[in-house]
Amino acid sequence: MPLGTPHKHVAEAKLRDLMREQEEELAGLCAPKPLREAALKPIAEHLADHVANLAAMNRSPKHVAFTRNRITRLCEGCGWKLLRDITADGFTRWRVAQGKVLGPKTLNEYFGHLSAFLTWLEKNGLLGHHPLKAVSKVETRGHERCKRRSLTAAELASLVESSGPRGLIYLLAAYTGLRRGEIRSLLWADLHLDEARPFILARASTTKNKKTAALPLLPVLAQSLRDFRASEPVAEGKVFRKGTPSPKTFRRDRERCKIAYLDELGRRVDFHSLRHTFATFLHNAGVSPRVVMELMRHSDMRLSANTYTDAARLPVYTELEKLPAFLPSPLASPKSVFSCPNAGKPVQSAEPVLIEKITVFRGEKAQ
Repeated sequence: MPLGTPHKHVAEAKLRDLMREQEEELAGLCAPKPLREAALKPIAEHLADHVANLAAMNRSPKHVAFTRNRITRLCEGCGWKLLRDITADGFTRWRVAQGKVLGPKTLNEYFGHLSAFLTWLEKNGLLGHHPLKAVSKVETRGHERCKRRSLTAAELASLVESSGPRGLIYLLAAYTGLRRGEIRSLLWADLHLDEARPFILARASTTKNKKTAALPLLPVLAQSLRDFRASEPVAEGKVFRKGTPSPKTFRRDRERCKIAYLDELGRRVDFHSLRHTFATFLHNAGVSPRVVMELMRHSDMRLSANTYTDAARLPVYTELEKLPAFLPSPLASPKSVFSCPNAGKPVQSAEPVLIEKITVFRGEKAQ
C-alpha cells in the first residue's frame, strides 16, 4: 500500500493509523471504509451513479427519468442530504403529508423507486442496511383514482365508423390489445398479413414487458390492414406514419359518438380503455383465462381477470340462467324441518335380502 511520503517517521505514523483502523473494523468498533466514505458522499452523487447504471442496463428512458426525478423530489421533501439522513420515520411522515395530493398508486411508485435505489446501494457495499425494509405499501384496492371501463360493441362500432382513417387504429387496439406506443412503433415488416393465419409480431424493443409476441389477427382486421396497405404509396417503414391519435383527438372522436367520458361509477373512457375492451370481449366470448392472459401478454392471470376485464360487461345473468332449477318438492310438509317427510330416514327400495353365508377369499382358495 503506497503511503505517499519519502520520510520514514511519516510512513510509520500512517502505518500505525492503517493498522489501528483495520483492527477497529475487525473488532466491529467502526464500519468498513467503503461505508464510511459512502456516508460522507451526498445522496445526489449516489443517485447519479444509480441512474447511470440503469441507463447502462438498457432500462427505458421513461423509467430512468422517473427514478431520478421522483427520488430527487422525495429527498428534497424529507430534507435528506446524506445516506444517514434516510429513515423509515421520515419517509412515513412525507407519505402522510402527500396523501392528499398524490394517489395511493403514485405513492407506491415513489416507494418502489426509493426502495430499489437503497437495495442497489446495499448490494454494492455502500449502505449497511436497508432503512425502509419494515415499511409497507399503501393499500390501493378501492382507492384507485384512475378507473377505466370497456366499450360496448355498439360504442366501438360507432367509434371506428365515425373516426375516418383513425378508425383502423381504434379497431386494431380493441382487437389485439396493443398499447398506444406499441401501435406507434409498428413497422410494415411486423405485419404478416399474407400468411395462412395472419399475425402481428410485436418486437421486444417496443413491448412493455420487453418480450417478443406473435399476436393473431381476426380475418376482418387482417383484411382491413391489407386494404390500408394497398392504399399506401410505399408500404415500408412505420405503418401509421402520422402517429397515433393524441388524447385530445381521441376525446373529439369520443364526443362525436356521444360516448361519455365518465360513467355513473366514475370510470373513464380513454385510448387505454380499448385494451380493457379487448380483455372483456375475450371473457365474454368464453375464452379460457390462460389464453386471455397470453393474448393480453400478462405475467399474472389475475391482472387480466381483475384489472382489465370490465365486470359490469360480463354476461352474469345469461350464465346464471344456465344453472338447473331445483324446485321444492310438493310433498314437503310445512311443519317438517326436512324438505321431504322422509328426508333423513333410511329408505329401502326393495325387500330385505337374508344373507345366509359369507364367502371370504384368502389367497387363491375360497373358504
